[in-house]
Amino acid sequence: MSSDRRKTAAERTGPSAAFGSARAPRSTRGQIIDSVVGIPPATVSPDAVAENPENPRRDFDQEYLQTLARNMREVGQIQTATVMTRLAFLVAHPEHQRAVPADREYVVVDGHCRLRAARIAGIDLRITVDDSSAGTREDLLAAALSANHFRKDLTPIEEAEAIEALVAFHGSAAAVVTVLGGAVNNSWISTRRALLKLPEPIQERVAAKEVPIAIARKAGSLPREEQAQFVEAKMAERQAEQARKPKPVRGRAAAAQKHPQLPAADGADGAALQETSATTVGSTAPQTVPEPRGATVNTSLFHTPVDWTDPDAVVAAILRHCPSQTVHRIAQSLLDTL
Repeated sequence: MSSDRRKTAAERTGPSAAFGSARAPRSTRGQIIDSVVGIPPATVSPDAVAENPENPRRDFDQEYLQTLARNMREVGQIQTATVMTRLAFLVAHPEHQRAVPADREYVVVDGHCRLRAARIAGIDLRITVDDSSAGTREDLLAAALSANHFRKDLTPIEEAEAIEALVAFHGSAAAVVTVLGGAVNNSWISTRRALLKLPEPIQERVAAKEVPIAIARKAGSLPREEQAQFVEAKMAERQAEQARKPKPVRGRAAAAQKHPQLPAADGADGAALQETSATTVGSTAPQTVPEPRGATVNTSLFHTPVDWTDPDAVVAAILRHCPSQTVHRIAQSLLDTL
């Protein structure tokens, strides 16, 4: 990884909804960037630093804080506050996952009064970042790639950089799989590492989710001079395929397709007529003979709508309807695709 790449990694990722702005409190992805390619800042906004749930002090002398705030604003902060990155703190103290807000980048270790005084004074806080109590940098990267609540904040490129750092440290991809305890497999690692072979403009598009992982992975296996052309060709094919797909029918048109016997009508009277007709059709439908009693199937389970944008709902639906072998194959296919 070149020095230019190290210098521009955070810039390349850019602000997101999790960031708020370029220098606002960042999520775990910012912490990973700092851990892999960057140097922590000397000053941060006090809003980027969370209170330490481990701090035994709960009552603070407000008069002292006001005096300290005035002194820090007029003279400056003499002694830095020691902080840990949020990732490192939660690796060391996983029981405080809910106590440390996700929009805080650091957790104060020493300097609680200085933190509060900086907030009162409206000035940046001088900090020293010390993650040593959570283990090595490699420990933090492994934790970030193993835990879903950390990993979900990373772009594919950031995951690739973290994987590359772990492979360099442990010596092989197989060793990294062992270290991560089954959170990823060899296929997933090789896919991510292939992304680092792409030109930087394509990496930016992958990080922004403009280019799917499947296309980027195949491009990464090609000679460098062919990669950009391959990506553009595949994206053009993808757009053409999406354009050919019929648009979903909604509203009255969908109702007309579902109940073709209803007359088409406009306006409130027409809507009322359709509603009345639908009610009439439902009420005059022939009655069916009840099925014999015996083994029955709860068919409502198979007609429960699934929100395909909700990962938890999708997983619940798969587990509810599929046998264990099928679930395993689905999981393996997803890992191979990502």
